[in-house]
Amino acid sequence: MFSRLLRLVEDLTLYLACLALLVMGALVTGSAIGRGAFNAPIPDDLLMIGLLMVCVIILPLGYVERHDGHIAVTIISDRLPQGVQTAQKIVGRIIFGAFLGTMGFVIAKKVPQEFAQGLYYDGRLEVPTWPMKVVFAVGVVVFLIRLVANTVADLRGTPASSAEV
Repeated sequence: MFSRLLRLVEDLTLYLACLALLVMGALVTGSAIGRGAFNAPIPDDLLMIGLLMVCVIILPLGYVERHDGHIAVTIISDRLPQGVQTAQKIVGRIIFGAFLGTMGFVIAKKVPQEFAQGLYYDGRLEVPTWPMKVVFAVGVVVFLIRLVANTVADLRGTPASSAEV
């Protein structure tokens, strides 16, 4: 049950990241057409594209971890015994989880204050600062849950993709 729910959330975050990428493309295209044809680009286009990049990068992390799709150089580690390889994966997950988890916590901690103060990015549209910080925090939480599930699966000796935690 937990594994199916986690898969559903990971797939949803992946689709949201894909949607954000499509919106980024539409913003770039619309702004280029507006600038070229009407001498009027979309206001704050670069800011919005930069903010949408948060979705594109952070939201699919849980999905990528589920499929063990992170970039890794394993020339030497593939020759080590299976137990050592598993230990390396677990240590790597702990280090990366601590790093990204700390970043997510620090950013999420700022959200209530920024929301209460009504902070926004300078520009014609006055885009609020807090929504993408919430997206970042959600992406990190989904990723950390997948890290824990994969680590528990490794400790049990079961494949991570079939982990029922």
